[in-house]
Amino acid sequence: MASCTVFTVKQRALSAGVAVTMSVRIARGTPGQMGSLLQPADPESALNNQEYPKSPARVASAWGAWSVRAAHGRDWLAMVLLAALATGGCAKPADASRDLVLATWNLEHLAADDGAGCRPRKPAEYRALRAQAERLDATLIAVQEVENVVALARVFDPSQYDLVISRRHEERAHKCRGQSGQRLTAQRTGFAIHRERLAALGLEYERQPDFSALGVAGRRYGTWITLTRADGGKPVLQVLSVHLKSGCAWGALEDRQPIRRSQCLTLRRQRGILEEWMDARIARGEAFAVLGDFNRQLDQPNDHFWNDIADGEICRWEPDEDYGRRCIRGSTKAAPDARLVLANAGQPFPFPYNKKFPYAIDHLVFDATAGAWVRRGSYQALDYPAAALSDHHPLRLQLRLPKAS
Repeated sequence: MASCTVFTVKQRALSAGVAVTMSVRIARGTPGQMGSLLQPADPESALNNQEYPKSPARVASAWGAWSVRAAHGRDWLAMVLLAALATGGCAKPADASRDLVLATWNLEHLAADDGAGCRPRKPAEYRALRAQAERLDATLIAVQEVENVVALARVFDPSQYDLVISRRHEERAHKCRGQSGQRLTAQRTGFAIHRERLAALGLEYERQPDFSALGVAGRRYGTWITLTRADGGKPVLQVLSVHLKSGCAWGALEDRQPIRRSQCLTLRRQRGILEEWMDARIARGEAFAVLGDFNRQLDQPNDHFWNDIADGEICRWEPDEDYGRRCIRGSTKAAPDARLVLANAGQPFPFPYNKKFPYAIDHLVFDATAGAWVRRGSYQALDYPAAALSDHHPLRLQLRLPKAS
């Protein structure tokens, strides 16, 4: 259990020119106990048809440390107070047994067969992946880079999980770079859904058509499911598993460097298409979570992608060759739920793919309504007990769902 510590903080208030001293009682604990503030801010094979306010500041409560990074000096005091609230103070932890545990995990070229694909694996490695899935201990896991449902069943036990994989059709098998004789297997998104845990929450899921519009220039489809109450009623949560274009993790989406330009322009088109999906959910009053590999450091300072999707507005969209979708002039309107929430915003990622760029590219993103359900301190990035089993680490957090009305 996290312990309570009193910090005395002294800072000169820039706007008033006076020194402010205050004591803030916050919780300190282990990485598993502490989290961060959330920033509001074609045909297929038979196997694959189976269903087995932008914030003005970011505040991070680091594990065993305390840090504040405000965008405006005059907001410093408010940020400290907000951070104290965000850590949950020293209140007794609420019962988490009724939480919906969400996770996302890019499984790096997960193939159905031993020794196949661009990350050939031995049986022992598949067993290690399954053990990691058990440690993840989640109800609903968004997955990426999975060949088919047979591959996913090697990680998530089909006797416990329903396995849902996108129906994206792939015929080409490119050679794997630097691996003689190896061929790229399909990279699909999907979900592993723990039946017993979902039922214990009084929830069911319904598969929606694949979000094929994200497949810009042959890219990966999104997989979409809806969580509903087992006793009826309107949807509780729309959940999307995504894997966006790589090669443009930072900088401008209009990057003119020849090597990055094509990747960034593809990602820019995907951004517009994704924002249209989000706006449609908000307009219908549907809470949502978008989980997966965005291939973008959304919480880097002033990120173009994040600033556009988390703008607090919705509009009607039309197709656009350059931007995927373009907002129709005059259709914009303010929408509080469009102030999106990014889990773990503002904290360097504990396992950065590139140490020069310490932010995550895998994310859990929510509209403001679902963001309010996130249990503070529940975000975790899980390490591997021995050798890395994927080039991505699984992420998890808990949602405290509202009671059925």
